Amino acid sequence: MSSIPAPASTTERVRWYHSLYLKLGVALVGIFALAGLGAFWLITHTAEMHTLEVQQKLSRGVAQAIVKHNQFFDGDEVDQEGLKALFMKLMAVNPTLEVYLLDTDGKILGYDAPAEKIVREAVALQPIQEFLQQQQPELLWGQDPRSSNQDNIFSVHPIDVDGQRKGYIYSILASEEYASINELRKASSFLRDGATTILAMTAIGAIAVVIVLLLLTRTLRRLRQTMAEFRRGNRSARAAVHSRDEVGALALDFNFLADTVQQQVEQIQTADYMRREMVTNISHDLRTPVASLRGYLETCLLKEEGMDAQQRRQHLKAALKNTVRLSRLIEDLFELAKLDAGDLQPKMERFPVAELVSDVVQKFQLRAQNRAVKLDAKIEDMATQVQGDIGMLERVFDNLVDNALRYTDEGGQITIEVSKNGDDVEVRVADTGIGIPDEDLSRIFDRFYRVDKSRGEDRGGTGLGLAIAERILALHNSVISVASQQRVGTTFTFCLSA
Repeated sequence: MSSIPAPASTTERVRWYHSLYLKLGVALVGIFALAGLGAFWLITHTAEMHTLEVQQKLSRGVAQAIVKHNQFFDGDEVDQEGLKALFMKLMAVNPTLEVYLLDTDGKILGYDAPAEKIVREAVALQPIQEFLQQQQPELLWGQDPRSSNQDNIFSVHPIDVDGQRKGYIYSILASEEYASINELRKASSFLRDGATTILAMTAIGAIAVVIVLLLLTRTLRRLRQTMAEFRRGNRSARAAVHSRDEVGALALDFNFLADTVQQQVEQIQTADYMRREMVTNISHDLRTPVASLRGYLETCLLKEEGMDAQQRRQHLKAALKNTVRLSRLIEDLFELAKLDAGDLQPKMERFPVAELVSDVVQKFQLRAQNRAVKLDAKIEDMATQVQGDIGMLERVFDNLVDNALRYTDEGGQITIEVSKNGDDVEVRVADTGIGIPDEDLSRIFDRFYRVDKSRGEDRGGTGLGLAIAERILALHNSVISVASQQRVGTTFTFCLSA
C-alpha cells in the first residue's frame, strides 16, 4: 500500500525564523536581559538609598552644630543680616548643604537662595518630630522647599531661647548641587560599568541558553525526525525513549500511535485481499450453477422436439439441482451477512442437548447410508442441558455434519460426542475423512475457503458453512477448534454453557 502523502505545509522544512528553538532562545534571552536590567536597577537604587542613609546618619548632627554656635534671633525678630552671613559661610564650606530657618509651625523664616527656587512656604512638622524622637537613626525623608512633590534627606535641630522654643534649623543634605554631582558621577563610571556588565552577562546567558536548549531539545528533534521518516512511508520507524519526562511520554504516545496505524494498515490490506478473494469466489460460485442451469434449459428448448421424456426429465433434474445449489449459496450469504451485521441475536434457553443431537443424526442418516458412511452419537448423560439458541445451534451441527459427510469416503464414520467438561458441555464432531493439510488449517473458517481446490459439487459446498458455524458459536461465547490429520480424519470441538 502506498503511503499517504502529507500536506505540503508539514513536509516543508521548518524555516529557521519559524523554529521553536529560536523562539524559546529569544524568549529566554529576553527574560534574562530583563532580569539583568531589573537587578541593575535594584542594585543602583539600593546603593543610592544606602548612600543617602549613610549620609543622613553621618550628617545627623549638622543642624545641632549650627544651632550651637550661632544666634538666629534678635529678641523676637529674626536676625536677617547675621542669618544671611551664616548661610553664605555654610554654603562656601559645603556647597551641597541647604539650610533653612523655620518657626515652630514649620513656616520658612530665612534661607540663602533665589526666591524663585523656593516653592514652599512651609514644611511638614511630622518628619521633623519623628527625626527628633528617633532612638536608632534610620533613613527618613522630609519635604524639600525647592520641590513641590519630592522629599529629601535632612537634619534638623530645635532653637530654644530661655527655655522657649523659637523654631528649627532645617538642613537639606542632598541639595540640587548634590544631585548634579551625583548624576555626573553616575554618568561618568557607574552606569557605564553597569551597562557593560549587563551586556556581558546577557551575551554569556544567551550562549548558555542556546547550549542548554540544544541539549534539552535533542530528543525532541530526534522524535521529529522519526515522525518525518514515518510520514514518508517507513512504517517501522519508532522513537527511542531515553527519559521519563514529557518528551519521553510524547515518544511513547507516538510509538503507540504508529503501532496502531501499522495494525490498521495491515488490517485494511488483509480486508482488501479478502474482499477481492471473496468477490472472485462469489463470482465463480454464482457463475458455475447459473451457466449450468442456462445450458440445461437452453438444451431443452433447442432440442425440445428431438428429446424423449426421459432425456427431458434428466435435464430438468440437473437444472433443479443447480437451482438448489444456487439457492443454498444465496441463503448462506444472506445469513452470514446478517451475522456479521449483528442482526441475528441468539434467543437463549435451556434445553436437552441429546434431543438436538438425535434430530441432527436422524436428519442426515439417510444421506450417510447412501454414501455408506456410519453416523452415530455418543452422549455421556442424556439429561445434560445446555444454554443457547436451539435453532442457531442446530445450524452449527448441520454445517459440521454436512461438512464431514462431504469429506468422508465410503466406509468411513462420523461421530458426535457430548460430554461434561467442568461447568461446560463439550461437543466433538469427528470423522474419518480425508483430513485437512496443515497449511489449510488456519484458513478453513474463512468464507469461501475450501480445502478441495477443484470445487467439485460433491465436495466443497458453498464454502460458507464453517464460517457461519464459527460466528454462531461466537454469539454463544464459544470458540470452535479443529484438529486434523490427512487420511486419518478431522475433529471439530467446542463448548456450550451448561
